[in-house]
Amino acid sequence: MKYAQLIRLLVARDLTIRYKRSVIGIGWTLLNPMLTSIVMWFVFSFVFASRLPSGQQFAPYLMAGILLNTFFNQGLMLSAESIASNGGVLTKIYVPPQIFAISSALAGLVNFFIGMIPLAVVCFLSGQSLAWSLPLVLIVGVCLAFLVAGLGLALSIVFIRFDDTRNIVNVLLMILMYLTPIFYPISVMNPTMQHIIRLNPLTSYLEVFRWAFSNNAFPTWHNWAYMFITAACSFILGASVFKKFWPRTVAML
Repeated sequence: MKYAQLIRLLVARDLTIRYKRSVIGIGWTLLNPMLTSIVMWFVFSFVFASRLPSGQQFAPYLMAGILLNTFFNQGLMLSAESIASNGGVLTKIYVPPQIFAISSALAGLVNFFIGMIPLAVVCFLSGQSLAWSLPLVLIVGVCLAFLVAGLGLALSIVFIRFDDTRNIVNVLLMILMYLTPIFYPISVMNPTMQHIIRLNPLTSYLEVFRWAFSNNAFPTWHNWAYMFITAACSFILGASVFKKFWPRTVAML
């Protein structure tokens, strides 16, 4: 790939700049999901732990949801903001602007994989072994990176044109978080809410991820198909929207 080396440099830059003034540095990639999980475990364990389907442990169930949601939220915002934040580079030399959004999504993917280390520790402490299907986690991560990059490319155009979009997207991400079964099982919801939650693409990603990592969920073929379709459609549509509107947007940088 012509720009593979540049993408590697941008991914490394995104990973290092984020923790530039931090003592712990990239260690926060390990600590953030673990600390968040501990807080939410204390809050929700007594409510939902006994209501999870047979064989599911609540702690790894919860942390897997937090890890995937963190990747989606942070990756999407960084990808959407990456092109505007690198406007100085784009006005001086020719670099395909899509590379910045893609590299931000890949940096989020690296953080996602690093975050699986504390998730494995939580599984071990909970007495739950890792699944034989663990290598399939790579497929989930790559699909989620495509989803993030595609949405990020489309949103990057809107972010440059309208500053208020960032606040709107943050609110939408918060709503999406509650519509994703991160800290609750879908079975506790009424049929209408269950249908809405299953329409959320992140639900399918999360079901497959939990199953692939520690056999802590029961995904269907519909979940697999929905994951692949949303990843492909997001990237294709996002790239198309960006290509169409970028010539009229670049002057606003």
